[in-house]
Amino acid sequence: MVDILHYIINAAVTALLVIAILRAIPFLHMLQLEGYKNKRFIKWLVTNPAKILIVRPIKEPKKKLVFTARATRLFVLTLFLLAFAAYYFFTLSPLSFVTAILICVCVPILLILSNVLIHPLEAVINNLYLKSAKKKLQMLKPKVIAITGSYGKTSTKDFLATILSKRYKVLKTPGSFNTPMGICKVIRGELKPEHEIFIVEMGAKEKGNIKELCDLVRPEIGIITAIGPQHLETFKTMESVVSTKYELIESLPVEGIAVLNNDDENCRNLVKRIKEKKILLYGINRDNRKLHLTAKNISTDSHGIYFQVQNGKALTVPCHCNLLGRHNVHNILAAATVALEFGMSLHEIAEAIKALEPTPHRLQLIRGAGGVTVIDDAFNANPVGARMALEVLNEFRGGGKKVLVTPGLVELGENEYEENKLLGVAAANVCDLVFLVGPKRTSPIFDGLREAGFPEASVYVERNLNGVTERFKNVLKAGDVILFENDLPDTYNE
Repeated sequence: MVDILHYIINAAVTALLVIAILRAIPFLHMLQLEGYKNKRFIKWLVTNPAKILIVRPIKEPKKKLVFTARATRLFVLTLFLLAFAAYYFFTLSPLSFVTAILICVCVPILLILSNVLIHPLEAVINNLYLKSAKKKLQMLKPKVIAITGSYGKTSTKDFLATILSKRYKVLKTPGSFNTPMGICKVIRGELKPEHEIFIVEMGAKEKGNIKELCDLVRPEIGIITAIGPQHLETFKTMESVVSTKYELIESLPVEGIAVLNNDDENCRNLVKRIKEKKILLYGINRDNRKLHLTAKNISTDSHGIYFQVQNGKALTVPCHCNLLGRHNVHNILAAATVALEFGMSLHEIAEAIKALEPTPHRLQLIRGAGGVTVIDDAFNANPVGARMALEVLNEFRGGGKKVLVTPGLVELGENEYEENKLLGVAAANVCDLVFLVGPKRTSPIFDGLREAGFPEASVYVERNLNGVTERFKNVLKAGDVILFENDLPDTYNE
């Protein structure tokens, strides 16, 4: 009997250790999503304590774990620590079953410890990669254009690459590769001697991030698309956001060119701080005499944007593109302003504008099944962008229902509740149906809808998108238009 009990305990201990190894994989995934930052990972653990105790914190991840060389090194070290902990504590304690449970529960802690231990090695490796990328840039000498902003930077990057490629060999950072190692990977793997221009998108969540990127690529032209309340959870204040974006302008050489959106108040204020650098302003809402490029007679519908672009010499050229949203005119103007500096004519630029395509998941129009139209604006929504997306939804005519699907806005710090409530108020003035994804996170939107008098019977609250899809079967019909606004990363799953 004792032998049988001993066998059962050993089998249970072995099973728990196997579970501990399996648990290391999804937690490594979460750490990877948090940029291998222990501070962010710990915050996620504190925010989601229940997920510490389960084997799979995320059942259906939107972005899968990639076993990069760094992830593999970290995983192997974590397994080593698991093995060491198991051997050490089983030797000391006869309560092997209890010890195995503790080790299984403490997998996230072992992963954090592994990340701390391996950090010096990763710093050395990253530094070697960065030096290699810098050396390659210095050797090939492409003209580097950097783009940053709270919103509009990815679309502006894509538009600029499309326009300039009509005359030049252009390389741009793909997708949202806007971190040091992401840009480094592009330089080392994709930059060729034939590339004349390298367009770099620069993202930031903390002060110093933009300067770090500028130190890597040394841009000669810098574009700031707009500055708004994004990532306030890490920036804390708007002043920090503004000063971080300004790091791009500060990093330009004396002969560098700063391109700014004159319709954005924070950008206009930055102009006063710029010394000894050429400044080019674009916009649609200010005195044309101050602007290098402007647009007028703007009209939009569900088929695209129509406008006239005018330079400082009053030359006017008509433009049309198959993009949604009046705000895209600003992104086009930013790209066109730089294209003019590269010697392209307004007529050349207008011809290139016809070929512009929407950036994936940014007001991308999709003809869905059953005659339903989908507006995919799922990438990283912000308060301004969300309001613009609702304006686009409101432009659709035809009698079908206007439907909003959203999990709300995040990383807005102490402004998060109010901004989400305002989103609810705005949606109430446009939508016929609203689907909220995540009961807790979307409660401020529900408050805004209720305050605006939106009928509660037209609001559906689901735990995930699968629930929304099931509900669609009963409420949607041909002619309806659905706006998917924001798609939160796996770290925000309720």
